[in-house]
Amino acid sequence: MSTTLDEDLTNSRLVRYNDIQPDVMKYLYNVISPHYPNLFAKYSTKTHSFDALNIIDLLHDGEVLCRLGQLVKLPLGTKNPTTKFKSSQMAFIQMENISWFLQLCEMLNLPHDEIFQTVDLYEGKDPYQVCVTLMSFSRIVNGLDPNVFGEVIGPKKVKVKPVVPNKPRSLKD
Repeated sequence: MSTTLDEDLTNSRLVRYNDIQPDVMKYLYNVISPHYPNLFAKYSTKTHSFDALNIIDLLHDGEVLCRLGQLVKLPLGTKNPTTKFKSSQMAFIQMENISWFLQLCEMLNLPHDEIFQTVDLYEGKDPYQVCVTLMSFSRIVNGLDPNVFGEVIGPKKVKVKPVVPNKPRSLKD
């Protein structure tokens, strides 16, 4: 059976998502639960335990993201957008909660190509990109406040950029 390039890329991202998701879930629980001990209990029901949830189910309403964001201490005089969080079942409020977290990511200077779009999470379009954002977030906030954000998930940031060879003369203008 042949597949298209889009299908191959989607499948590749899904495999990587399935590999990293347990680490991201553990990270969220380990960082947030000491500060908000009852937060994760509300995501467990009689039919689904917290352990059975995936990232999209857990983060869908934006509350976990905003609670995570509220742990970030910004410089004096800087307003943390995640403090605007509102608990709601209405879709536009939930998407707004997600956008508060994304604004915080921008303020923390996460690389733009590592920040997910609201639809990636809310509609489950790209769960791997959500994990990429949280891995990048973990690296940056660990540098800001290692007491609160003690662990880092995902690959470590490279300190030394690789040397890019010069273009051969035959390829120059």
